[in-house]
Amino acid sequence: MTRFSLSTLTLGACVIVTFACASSQASRVTESSPDVLTSIEINATPVPTAFDLVSRRRPSWLRQGRTGSIGGGSVSSQVTLVYLAGQRLGGIESLKTLSASGITSMRYLDATRAATILHDPGSEAISGAIVISTK
Repeated sequence: MTRFSLSTLTLGACVIVTFACASSQASRVTESSPDVLTSIEINATPVPTAFDLVSRRRPSWLRQGRTGSIGGGSVSSQVTLVYLAGQRLGGIESLKTLSASGITSMRYLDATRAATILHDPGSEAISGAIVISTK
């Protein structure tokens, strides 16, 4: 009888451990892509602004590139542009003026894709663009 009880107890412990692992995996939001922020990730990140959202989920999008030359030449900054519904808002600072609550997705475009896809990229050197979709 102790053998049956020990087997039952072991089986019960295995089932509990399996369910505990499964539930902890389900509650964790994984990163979908380094270039896309999905609605699932956005909804799982309670922050007030788009800037806070990007800072928390994709901080690499906020790192602006630099150009320069060897030997003490000038260094000029490249900007990351922000677009909302196809309209250019400005640089990264414009993310601080947007509420995160209405955003459904965000996508990062590298400089090459941004220059070919977006309207009005301007004449300044860009490191990329953040494209925001809303409800």
